Amino acid sequence: MTTDLIPSPPATDSRTPRSAGSLLLPIAGGALIVGQLLYAAGMATSPPQDSMASADYVEALARDEGRTALSALLLHYGTLATGVGWLAAPALVRGRRGRLTTVAGALMAVLGMVSVAGMVLSDFWTGALGRELPADTAVSLFDTVQAAPGMAVVGTVTVLGLLGPLVVCAGLARAGVTGWWLLAPALIGLGLSFALTFSPLPYAALALLGAVPAVVVGLRMLQRARAGAA
Repeated sequence: MTTDLIPSPPATDSRTPRSAGSLLLPIAGGALIVGQLLYAAGMATSPPQDSMASADYVEALARDEGRTALSALLLHYGTLATGVGWLAAPALVRGRRGRLTTVAGALMAVLGMVSVAGMVLSDFWTGALGRELPADTAVSLFDTVQAAPGMAVVGTVTVLGLLGPLVVCAGLARAGVTGWWLLAPALIGLGLSFALTFSPLPYAALALLGAVPAVVVGLRMLQRARAGAA
């Protein structure tokens, strides 16, 4: 009877506490998936232009201020979210094989995509040029800014946003996290985007094709986080 009066020790959870960093993995996985969908939506809503000439580009952005703003915001946050998501890709690698390649690719991806996200915001400025200034003056000012040495540096860095995900996929494939086939949709989408003249809907479709690696890696992150929580 006396034993009934002695309080039982509190129950303890034998599971190892999860680190705060482990909570970032599902966030990064979701960012990769959502970011790619936002980017494709930004492509689909981009103002159509007659050619890649500066005059046609400025005129297209000036034509519909609301559409330009919507597209720019979708592209900005889509690229930003995707870049941040790629930064967590090395967390999927266990062991030495593919580790350095995945880390290098993740750093390339985030640096390039953050640069792209910043450049996209210039669409607001370019559209305002076309609306507020005579066409010749607007185009001349646009070309002057584009020819600045600093813009050349930023433009070069943005290439890392194209190469980085390919390097990450190669690293993850070498580590056995994903298959080598994951490089195919990225390369096909990238090659077609260079071969075809820009048009919003076809480029949105190419963006979805190129999004396959990011979506697959994002799902792997969510699965790894769920397994860790269990």
